[in-house]
Amino acid sequence: MGQNEKNTEELKKENKKSEKLENSKNTEELKENDIIEIKKETETLKIKLEETEDRLKRIAAEFDNYKKRSNKEKEELYNSIMGDVVSGFLPVIDNLEKAVESKTEDESYKQGVELVLKQFKDVLQANGVQEIKALRRNF
Repeated sequence: MGQNEKNTEELKKENKKSEKLENSKNTEELKENDIIEIKKETETLKIKLEETEDRLKRIAAEFDNYKKRSNKEKEELYNSIMGDVVSGFLPVIDNLEKAVESKTEDESYKQGVELVLKQFKDVLQANGVQEIKALRRNF
């Protein structure tokens, strides 16, 4: 082999080394760019996740408030309806009490009226209605 051939081979080797060096530099640059892009994407995803978590917390709080408000409204409605029903029965109970106090010769009839009055009072008491002793008392 002549000198020219050796030089040519050395040049080829040096070119290959240069190419590898350039490729590795390009690869390093690509890796750095990829890393930067991945970091940017990660930050973006973190921000989106925080926003989503915040929305989730707000929705959960709104739902909890809705449940509490709904239960309160149901309770108020129930109390209002019970008040109306009991108010409707009060005159009936008064009349039954008058019927029990009236004199009659039919004792079984009187016992029947007393039983109906007792049943009314028991049903009302079972639903939380209590008689208030107000006769001849100061408010």
